[in-house]
Amino acid sequence: MNWFPESQDHLPLTWWKQKPIYLAAILAIGTVASMVLTAILMAAFGSKGVEVGVFTVGNFIGRFWLWTPLTYILINPPSLWLLLTAFLLWRFGESVERHLGRRVFVKLVLLLVLVQPVLLGLVAFTGLRDVPAMGVSSVSFGVFLAFVTLYPTAQISLIILTLEAWIFATAVVAVSALVALAGHDWIGLLLLAGEVGVAVGYTRYETGLWTPSFNFWPKAKAKTNLQSVPRSKSSKPKASRTASEPDIPTREVIDAILDKISRTGIASLTPEEKRKLEIASKR
Repeated sequence: MNWFPESQDHLPLTWWKQKPIYLAAILAIGTVASMVLTAILMAAFGSKGVEVGVFTVGNFIGRFWLWTPLTYILINPPSLWLLLTAFLLWRFGESVERHLGRRVFVKLVLLLVLVQPVLLGLVAFTGLRDVPAMGVSSVSFGVFLAFVTLYPTAQISLIILTLEAWIFATAVVAVSALVALAGHDWIGLLLLAGEVGVAVGYTRYETGLWTPSFNFWPKAKAKTNLQSVPRSKSSKPKASRTASEPDIPTREVIDAILDKISRTGIASLTPEEKRKLEIASKR
């Protein structure tokens, strides 16, 4: 991805009034813009005005509308829920982008976009009905699940209570699955499973946390008594860092610096913080 160089993978796309602007914010703005465009097209031409962007197997194969597996996320009828979806995409997507890097974030979004057309295509080829796909809500929900996979104990503040992110996500997925079961919506249940599987599985794969047991919810870490572990005779203490070797900042240090930039702007960084940010950018 030449548009996203590796040296700037964890840095903002641009700045606005000393505030960092990440790709997730651009996607959220695009969501709102697509809502406005959808409303204009529907007002001018009715449902036929947006049909050309909706994905169905009939549109894709029968009419050769090969762009619909990507354009269906641009068909967003106006609603307050869509505005909330755009806000969640911005807030949670920015955290995922900063943690994984912009290139991995782009791959994650593309996988979440394509999972619905792939599953609906499989459903249509099995002889069941051809279900249309439209809207960006499923992609935004997948990004939220990726955030939960990265930060399972993050606090999600609701109106009357605060829950850890993994508890809130589990409740949302469980209720959605029960609604689909009660309505015999097997296709909706399949799409939900696809979204959860892609979001959680790919995020864990990119962070090196993939396990065959799919055990992605937080659990208590086992304590290790270092004194009880015998030291190998052949083991030698690591050589101390030489004076000429650069002090490479950790991901936690860079995240803290980026948080400070988000709050007070890049001008508030100390010379040492700017030096660490430059080292991380070059690596």
